[in-house]
Amino acid sequence: MPHFASDIYATPQIGKLLADEAHALAPMLARCTGDHGLHLTTSAPAEPPAIPLLGHWATVRVAGAVLGGDVHASGLEALPFTDEAFGVVLLRHALETTARQDNLLDEAIRVLAPGGMLAITGIHPVGLWSPWVARQSRGTRPRLTWPWWWSQRLVRDEFELSMPRRVGSAWPRAGGAPVGESIVGGGYFLVARKKRPAAVPLRPRAAAVPAPMPGTLASGARRNARESIT
Repeated sequence: MPHFASDIYATPQIGKLLADEAHALAPMLARCTGDHGLHLTTSAPAEPPAIPLLGHWATVRVAGAVLGGDVHASGLEALPFTDEAFGVVLLRHALETTARQDNLLDEAIRVLAPGGMLAITGIHPVGLWSPWVARQSRGTRPRLTWPWWWSQRLVRDEFELSMPRRVGSAWPRAGGAPVGESIVGGGYFLVARKKRPAAVPLRPRAAAVPAPMPGTLASGARRNARESIT
């Protein structure tokens, strides 16, 4: 059974940032529907957001090359879910802790149903949070990535994308009232919808229809008429 050691994602500062992200994401995810949602998160315990129209969440904790939570598997392999199984997929700082960022995003796209919502959150690499992460990290340091990188990737995969937004306080702090969007926020989030496949119109094909022959003609006349039509 995978064991997840305490790290910066278990600190009160990150807990506050997660709460700020949930506060900002709630109105955007409220309309998501489906039987199941996929919550890809860090090793620290974190509850998925409550979505009234969604049935159940499956939570997968990502720590390097190990997956834990509701499933136990290798993070270097495909997610153990069928294609298009989830109405919403939330990558909650998971791209910072996975051993293979592009592979995890590929898998998130694969298991998302057409018309479903994909949400990504992370720590912004520019600001006061980045040096704090460097000081606090023990062992493997989280990979902080520019949100525009994920935006470009999702545009390439033909998602309907909203602009990335910064969220939370400008510096790490452990308490206080919820902070929504902020141009100097330490975190970011972006939301995208997977396009449904376009319907392919059927093109009618012309079919040859034989000309009816009147039954009053003699047999020789009918034969001559068929030859002239041909």
